[in-house]
Amino acid sequence: MKTFRLKYSTRAVADLDRLAAFAIGVHTPDFARRYVAKLRNEVESLSYLADMLPKSKYRLPLLYHPEAKTLPVGNNRLTVIFHIDGETVFVDKILPSAMMTH
Repeated sequence: MKTFRLKYSTRAVADLDRLAAFAIGVHTPDFARRYVAKLRNEVESLSYLADMLPKSKYRLPLLYHPEAKTLPVGNNRLTVIFHIDGETVFVDKILPSAMMTH
């Protein structure tokens, strides 16, 4: 099984920060830390799953990269947009899954 190095774009890091800020507003800082850690854990699965996932069939991810792929996380409430370049998976964006329309 091939393993990849993971690299988060500035945009994806900002998305995680916004999710944490939202979680703090709704819950507690401790909950927000656990929530973001759980999301990061799910994203980390790309280190071994990335090449098994198909190219996205949606238009939105292809705006980030022509070979973009997606991974649903957070009980399918969020979608990670990523692409592979050599031995590295680049996490391009994390957004609400509801935005993923044809």
